[in-house]
Amino acid sequence: MTTPEDVELHETESSVEEGSYYIIEPARGRDLNRSLVTMFLARRCPSCQDRLKADVKSPTEEEHIREIAECCSTQEGFIRPDMPMQEIIFRSVLSEGNEPVSLEQLHYLVTERWYTPNNPRNISVSGLKRVLDSDMYYGFSEVSGATTES
Repeated sequence: MTTPEDVELHETESSVEEGSYYIIEPARGRDLNRSLVTMFLARRCPSCQDRLKADVKSPTEEEHIREIAECCSTQEGFIRPDMPMQEIIFRSVLSEGNEPVSLEQLHYLVTERWYTPNNPRNISVSGLKRVLDSDMYYGFSEVSGATTES
């Protein structure tokens, strides 16, 4: 039997899904005293890391994001099911070039795409939104008005 509370919860989650998009916000990372460049370097593939050792100039945050999206994210193992949920989201947003990714898509990635029987994740859309909104490490930031969905 469906109760009014069930209908209200479903409607609330649906409205949350439709308008919530997330990016990694460099300014938020700085506010959290995080070095996004260091975080990005740790997620670079071995061939990029070798190339970066030879480079005199360190890439900017934007260059790291572009190169991760174009190269590193295409490498096997860039995202693995055994990674923590927020790490999967961080790498997923990076693989999209830090373009806004909908909460609905992030929820799918966490609960369906990277789910395994040994590493199940059961989180509601509203629960995932709370996790992203209270993030104090990765620099996730909600953005509105995204015109395209990744």
